[in-house]
Amino acid sequence: MKGHGILCIMKVIYLPQIIEALVFDIDLTLYDSRDYYRSQTDLLVKRLSGKIKKTVDETKLLVEEKKRDMMAGNGGKEISLGNVFLTFGVSIEENARWRSELFAPEKYLLKDLKLMEVLRELNLKYAIAAITNNSKSIGERTLKALGIEKFFKTVIGLDDTFVSKPHIKPLQLLSKRLGMPFNRMVSIGDRMAVDVELPVTLGMGGILVDSMQDVYSLPRVFNDLMKS
Repeated sequence: MKGHGILCIMKVIYLPQIIEALVFDIDLTLYDSRDYYRSQTDLLVKRLSGKIKKTVDETKLLVEEKKRDMMAGNGGKEISLGNVFLTFGVSIEENARWRSELFAPEKYLLKDLKLMEVLRELNLKYAIAAITNNSKSIGERTLKALGIEKFFKTVIGLDDTFVSKPHIKPLQLLSKRLGMPFNRMVSIGDRMAVDVELPVTLGMGGILVDSMQDVYSLPRVFNDLMKS
């Protein structure tokens, strides 16, 4: 079935003709608190420094160097922190446990009334879900801090599949939970290589967002595009 083409101005990479579900990334997609996002990396690096017996500054440099090397070997594409930490002997299971123990979205995030209205409108037409590279509990707590948890049919985190995006396993689990094929879903996130590229190759729709204003405009985007 032919879908809509690329609309770079709108950051819509692809939309299938029939859409039944919207699948959101969470961090820096559904909120814009850079302080909270940076705190996550800082806390993980500090915990890693204890594991590898290095100072925090030494560990930070090692992580940055490893990430650069991995990105260079991956055509410059973004690499998730979970996959970087694997090279230091931190399993995805351990990474998810660290995140659950360390992160505190409630300290940084407030209810977003505009986002609540946007998701309420979208939920009238689509099932809404999230796939996050955080632990499931932190994903759910983040949604609750934003006041939007009731709109999400399911949240899939690191500790559901023990792989970090981009990977097909979270998408397969989502398809099973929602009871629909890939080509009825649209993935929405802030990182092309992590959130959008793989879903599109699997037949899902894909939307790359740069800011909360992009997310706030989604009802209009879907209404306009699906009329065309």
